[in-house]
Amino acid sequence: MRIEHRKWLTMAIAILAMFGYSAAALGASGAFEKSFAVDGEAVVDVSNLKGTVVVRGGDVDEVTIRARITVDKRYARTDPLKAGKLIGEIKRSPPIEAVGNRVTVGELEKHSHRRYASISYEILVPREATVSVHSVSGDVRVSGIDGEVNATSETGDVTVADAGSESGTRSSG
Repeated sequence: MRIEHRKWLTMAIAILAMFGYSAAALGASGAFEKSFAVDGEAVVDVSNLKGTVVVRGGDVDEVTIRARITVDKRYARTDPLKAGKLIGEIKRSPPIEAVGNRVTVGELEKHSHRRYASISYEILVPREATVSVHSVSGDVRVSGIDGEVNATSETGDVTVADAGSESGTRSSG
């Protein structure tokens, strides 16, 4: 009986590996990082449905986005393979676009992604960047930006520190 259990477990692990599922994905979370070189004043626009957004200014010439994807625990427990697939889809095609000096982080497009996943972002930008962040459900923290900052959250806290010019900060939460 014990040998059958081991064979089954080995086969299950092989199948998961074949489809690219990792232990982290089956644990209902994953991460990715993207960097975009900018020359001149960067414009960073973030719109996030669920998850914390932290933007920091630094002496850099690129925009670096570190993202943590979390899948709803109930969904992950009910169908860990679908949860792993969902994380993989988001990692392969994150809602991020860069054109010239403008970097846009958008909301998840697919219904299943929006319903079952959240993404928290840590974003490092040049100090001179113009930054706009909107979160529906999550905290927003912006610091070290000399350019214009607009930060809002519908249900989370908004903190702006060490910023050159705030055009607006608002939290309904």
